[in-house]
Amino acid sequence: MPLRNKSSKPVPWELTIEDSNYQEQPWKLKKGKSHITIAKDKSNPSNFHLQKDDERVLSLQEQQARMTYHQLIEFGYKLQKRKKASVKGS
Repeated sequence: MPLRNKSSKPVPWELTIEDSNYQEQPWKLKKGKSHITIAKDKSNPSNFHLQKDDERVLSLQEQQARMTYHQLIEFGYKLQKRKKASVKGS
């Protein structure tokens, strides 16, 4: 039953700002020169948009996005951490 173990692991959109791994969307996964972007659909927050490199955007339901995210991690993609923006002093 490995599928259940995968689906129980948190995905980026389930984390809150208090979590140490929290990141705002879009979430970018990278493997070599290839990158995949995942973001919530603005008109329907229960759906997600997924895009590989500059290919067409796919619309996925939440469960499909969750499983796709876990498969990408298994295939060697890594969630990119964003660099914190520096705050300029006056």
